[in-house]
Amino acid sequence: MKADICVIGAGSGGLSVAAAAAQFGRKVVLIEKGEMGGDCLNFGCVPSKALIAAAHRAHAFENSTSFGIAAAKPKISAVGLKAHIDGVIAAIAPDDSEERFTALGCHVIRAAGRFTGPQAVEAGGEEIRARRFVIATGSQAFVPDIPGLSKVAFLTNETLFQLAEIPQHLLILGGGPIGLEMAQAFRRLGAKVTLVQRGPHVLTRDDPELAAIVQARLEAEGVRLCKNTKVIRAFKGPVLEIAGKDGVEKIAGTHLLIATGRRPNLAGLGLAEAGIAHTAQAITVDAGMRTTNPRVYAIGDVTGGLQFTHVANYQAGLVIRNALFRLPVRQKTSLLPRVTFTDPELAQVGLTEAEAAAQGLEVHVTAGRFTAMIAPAPCVRTMGSSR
Repeated sequence: MKADICVIGAGSGGLSVAAAAAQFGRKVVLIEKGEMGGDCLNFGCVPSKALIAAAHRAHAFENSTSFGIAAAKPKISAVGLKAHIDGVIAAIAPDDSEERFTALGCHVIRAAGRFTGPQAVEAGGEEIRARRFVIATGSQAFVPDIPGLSKVAFLTNETLFQLAEIPQHLLILGGGPIGLEMAQAFRRLGAKVTLVQRGPHVLTRDDPELAAIVQARLEAEGVRLCKNTKVIRAFKGPVLEIAGKDGVEKIAGTHLLIATGRRPNLAGLGLAEAGIAHTAQAITVDAGMRTTNPRVYAIGDVTGGLQFTHVANYQAGLVIRNALFRLPVRQKTSLLPRVTFTDPELAQVGLTEAEAAAQGLEVHVTAGRFTAMIAPAPCVRTMGSSR
């Protein structure tokens, strides 16, 4: 089978490349071994924001007295919550479906894809030779090497949203965006939540002054944060044996969520056969998203950079411009925005103060507060810099 572009991975980035190329009249082969729509639709952005929206409404029941509305404890239906999440996914799924991309002119193969050489990929018993290939296989939850964890039932983002019950006590490993978003959401839905963070701070990639506001809100809502805490061992239950500032203790929960980061999906791609350099953390790409094989591009989480849907879409645009129109492109990530969807939300555009200082920039910071009718007023920091 011959094609202009062969895309491996039907997540956000891969679908963006496939749709654009097909609509420009190019012959496209799209390969996906799992769910169409990838992580964002099925296990990430869409279900997590649906859950957060439900939690926000539950929280409003108990926190609207300033509007003259008497506080009331909400009755949470786990069955109804799951139906809500599934319904949101189902509403968006047609946009990412095999049927839609077939209608656009793509040849969709629902199987694993593997390079058999620098110019060929095998998938579903077919060999595909293309002028250009795009690897967009995304990432999966990283599971840390903790003694006993392999014998414990735990959740990741790929299984969390299939729960048919609200956890009585949710244990969370990891103080990044996923860990904090889910900690607050499940606390608002009635769960007891304990979050364990190995380092001294949560949201370590964000400004500490702003991360502290999010942390304070979660603690005020009843989330227990264990920072500077090491997990010594995990037991069935689940039970975590931890060592922190108060010494060693065991915490028993009903559910355990692993939110300790992501790792790229590289296994089985045949990267060595294709002459594509990579590490355990990422495929090596240049500023135009091209790998060490000039026929092959890589985009999204698999490149080890910023792990956001909009970043993958941005990189997809670069690939289309370069692969189809030979336009020079160069990835620029210094002004890409990101948001952690806690309440209050924490947004960042550009460098943090620490990142700017690390680059040798002279930093000038202006800080101020927004006013709010309810809840503590969040803070905004703007920063100018010069060499």
